[in-house]
Amino acid sequence: MTRTIVIFLLTFLTFCSAYGQSKTNCDCPKTQFAGTRPDTSFYFSNGKTIVLCGYKNPETKPVTFSEFVLSVCGTDTIIDFWGAVITCKLSLYKDTLLVEQMENLPTAKNFRFQPTVWSTEKIYFKGQKIIRKLIVNRKINKYSKKEILEVLQSYKTAKIDLSDQTMKLGNKLFIATISGDKTARKYFKEFKTHFGILDGAFKEEYNDLVAKLELWDKK
Repeated sequence: MTRTIVIFLLTFLTFCSAYGQSKTNCDCPKTQFAGTRPDTSFYFSNGKTIVLCGYKNPETKPVTFSEFVLSVCGTDTIIDFWGAVITCKLSLYKDTLLVEQMENLPTAKNFRFQPTVWSTEKIYFKGQKIIRKLIVNRKINKYSKKEILEVLQSYKTAKIDLSDQTMKLGNKLFIATISGDKTARKYFKEFKTHFGILDGAFKEEYNDLVAKLELWDKK
């Protein structure tokens, strides 16, 4: 009877130990970017765990994150930091962590803005080495020729003034540009001075679109 109990306890402790090694949460390294308490953990078949520390956007479905870091459990450095102006969805698929950057872009019907996957970063392990690959979403809804002409006409007739409406037009020019229109690209480049000198949030938003276009052209 005693021997049976001992065998049972050894088996139970071995199981708990194995389970704990693959499913144990750990803290993120101390950084200036985010706290150390993980919000979410992603478990890989090789026994590695990637943890996320940062801000969860509870009002979004599915859940998104901003201003967060990712790190491999047991290391004293982070994989990277995603800032406050970036919103991402994260999921684990076939041993690959997918970090989808979401942007509110005028890609819906009648130029309505909607949450759109702009890019996906794939993070996975090759042996013990971590690999990262960034892929731009080239399946973003493009504009038809009719829609492009409408955007170009709006630009030519728009009031020379900086406003939220002006920046919405800048976003439309961006989508028209990645839709392949050369005139839209010309207008998009002129946009930074056409309505006056951009500053503050307007300048930041436009520069972000410029960076996206550079990434689009590169990839």
